[in-house]
Parts: sequence; structure tokens; C-alpha cells
Amino acid sequence: MQRKTIASIVIYKHDYEELEPTLNSLIHSPDIDKIILVDNDQSTWANTSLHEKIHYIKSEGNFGFGYGHNKAIKAFAEEADFFIICNPDIAFEKEQLKNLLNYAESSSKGLFLPKIIKGDGSNQQGARLLPTPLNLFARRFSPKLAEKLDKKYLLESFKEDKPIEVPNLIGCFLVFKSKALIELNGFDERFFMYMEDIDLSRRCYEKFGAVYYPLAHVTHLHEQGSYKNPVLLKAHIKSAIQYFNKWGWAIDSRRNKINKNCLKQVER
Repeated sequence: MQRKTIASIVIYKHDYEELEPTLNSLIHSPDIDKIILVDNDQSTWANTSLHEKIHYIKSEGNFGFGYGHNKAIKAFAEEADFFIICNPDIAFEKEQLKNLLNYAESSSKGLFLPKIIKGDGSNQQGARLLPTPLNLFARRFSPKLAEKLDKKYLLESFKEDKPIEVPNLIGCFLVFKSKALIELNGFDERFFMYMEDIDLSRRCYEKFGAVYYPLAHVTHLHEQGSYKNPVLLKAHIKSAIQYFNKWGWAIDSRRNKINKNCLKQVER
């Protein structure tokens, strides 16, 4: 029986030209059966007949990244073996996705992330430890401290020559086994923007397992908006507060145990 894979993209005031590389990658991949385009605004182009693989959903409004993807998950995840949470600025070669899905199909785990390459060719370090408040504060406001902390937080000593289990996988291209994603009830919609991927990957790691698979890669044409835009920075800070209120600030014994187990794999 042939596996079935669905990808979900949430858009908000995006032009078609912004999505074209992503849509082309998904459309031309024989491993992608359906693309769900969730519109959190009122696009003038997304509801047109773009391609037979694309299904358009108009959400009730801009209630967040996780909210938009949850619309697609609730409507279509039961149809597929794998469900991909895809950013609107991703590009990849079809062989890379096939490699990743072949590995995922052979694994007992629930979530998989390939190596993420930035548009400039550098490694985005998509596999990370669970953050402490200091990690996030330093990355926004203290570059020198962040540089020191990131060596551990971003697993920079990992040679990336094998798959490893990681609790924090960045949310630009998350490949879930659909059964796991459904059982997790998708994203926590209390997070409007930012931190929802950390929350979901952590929950999946603890219940089903989450794997960083650096032997396949995708390209992320990435701009860290919250570093430049004060409105987005405010949203990021709000989500960080929500995240640590949920999981724990200085005291989070599960975080400490999870991070230690992850580091043991890196150090082998």
C-alpha cells in the first residue's frame, strides 16, 4: 500500500510570488498527494485553480499560525500517513523529501525534521535543546552571551552524520506521522505566533519521539522578523511568557532531564 502525504501551508497577506518556490517543490514531488492552503486573510489569488493538488481553506480570521494549521489537520490528517507543517518559504529537491519519508516510514517515532539550510547556504541549526528563559533573552538582547550559550543550545558540536532524538525542532518543515499529530491535537492555539513549534515538538518528543534527520535537507528562505520588527518582537515575548508559564521558568525538571538525554547522543 502506497503511503499518502499531505502538506499544510498557512498564508497571511502573502503574494503568489512569495509562495511559488514552495508550491513548485510540493507540486512536483511525487510523494506529496495534497497541499492544503489555509488563508488567514483574504487572498486574491489563493482560492483560484492553481493546481489539482491544492485545496484552499479560508479561515475565520487571523487567529495565529497554529490555529491555521489546525484547520487543515482537523479536516485532512486522517486521510494521510504523513502530515507536513510547511512554511511558505521552503524549497527542496524531490529526492530529499523521498529520503526523509523513507526514513520516517521505517521509524517508530512520531516527528521528523530534515537539516534546514538558509537561503545563504548556512545551517539554521534546526535541532535544539529545550530553551531556558536565559537562552531566549540572550538571543534577543545579548549577542555575546547568546554566542556562548548557543554552542550548547543549538547543539553546535553535533557532527550531523546520523539521526538523533531532539526535543525542540524548528517549525518550518515538520513531518509528522498523522496518527501522532491527531492524538496530540495539533498546535496549542493559545500561542498566536512563535513558540508553538517548540511546544508541539516537545509534546511529541515526550509521547511519540521526535527525530532530527540531517541526512536530508530543505532550504528555508528565512528572515527572523522578530529581530527587526518591534510588533513581532512583542508577539515573541508574549509567546515566550506563555510557554514558560505552561512548562516552567527556572524550575522545569523534565526540561533538564530531556536536555541531558539529548546531549548524551550528541557526545557519543
